[in-house]
Amino acid sequence: MDGQFGWGTLEDGWRKGPWTPQEDKLLIEHVNLHGEGRWNSVSKLTGLRRSGKSCRLRWVNYLRPDLKRGKITPQEESIILDLHARWGNRWSTIARSLPGRTDNEIKNYWRTHFKKGKTSKNAERARARFLKQQQEQQQQQQQQPPLQVLQLQVDQEQQQQYNNIYQQNQVVQPIGEQAYIDEMIMAYMNPNPISSSMTSMSEGSSEDGAWGSLWNLDDVQHNAVQDQVLYFY
Repeated sequence: MDGQFGWGTLEDGWRKGPWTPQEDKLLIEHVNLHGEGRWNSVSKLTGLRRSGKSCRLRWVNYLRPDLKRGKITPQEESIILDLHARWGNRWSTIARSLPGRTDNEIKNYWRTHFKKGKTSKNAERARARFLKQQQEQQQQQQQQPPLQVLQLQVDQEQQQQYNNIYQQNQVVQPIGEQAYIDEMIMAYMNPNPISSSMTSMSEGSSEDGAWGSLWNLDDVQHNAVQDQVLYFY
């Protein structure tokens, strides 16, 4: 079978070197059938003499259907420069911002176009922009008061409002209660003339007299006022 696919010799049981079109076909069929992620089972299920790591790298870097083909565009280069100035050689992190590009492709592009000692003007400008943004953010953070200080100020203002309301209630409430007590005492000392007239009218008729025997408005008012006065004292 090795001779049929032109795989040559094996090392540690695994085929080394460039992939053949036949190997790519088998790997694509396996991923379409079983999905990504089961790389260690590829050899057993397909007959490929490639390791799981080799299968994964081949798929991610060359065979994925969403991979972009062709050269890096100027817009993509600008993104690479900006993100590299921020994150350095974290190629996987940079690749997340460039759909269709692999971390290996971005790393090779950087090393080819922006080698150490041959940094382009674009790379220098990108780093200068990043440093300037950092300085501006630090200045804004220094100018803004900490959140704890702002919260403390709000708590103090609310506490002062509560104190003012409490003091107002302490001044107004006793006066209101005393006025109500004085009114009850005056009502007790000077019964309502309307009640007296109603009592006299009830005594003039036999029917009203019957009701008067059941209800004595003067006694009811007298007892109610007396109870209220005793309640406050």
